[in-house]
Amino acid sequence: MYFFGPVVPAIIVQNSTISEMASILGQVVITPYASNAFTASNSEAMKMFAIPREDPFFMDLARYREILAGDAAGFDNPGADTFAGSNVLSIVVEDPKNMVGSSGSISTWVGAKLKQ
Repeated sequence: MYFFGPVVPAIIVQNSTISEMASILGQVVITPYASNAFTASNSEAMKMFAIPREDPFFMDLARYREILAGDAAGFDNPGADTFAGSNVLSIVVEDPKNMVGSSGSISTWVGAKLKQ
């Protein structure tokens, strides 16, 4: 996985391309599921990794539907985790404090693209 930036997009649309003005900040191999993250860093001390993780969202969807239909008064404790085993791809970029600036905030526009 490659990380590009900093660059301001010319326009914000659903389909976009990586700007030719963007430089590669770093690259990292996507870590296999249930492994320790393969991290990479660059000369600016940025760290990055990409790893599939179990989706942290907990929802008893079947019980929720029963509640909506009027067939149940509330959730069971504990309920059933409908999304157990579902994965999300976590993409993490850590910037050193000196890159944040005096405002203490970072504005980002993030896009994930497949190599064409």
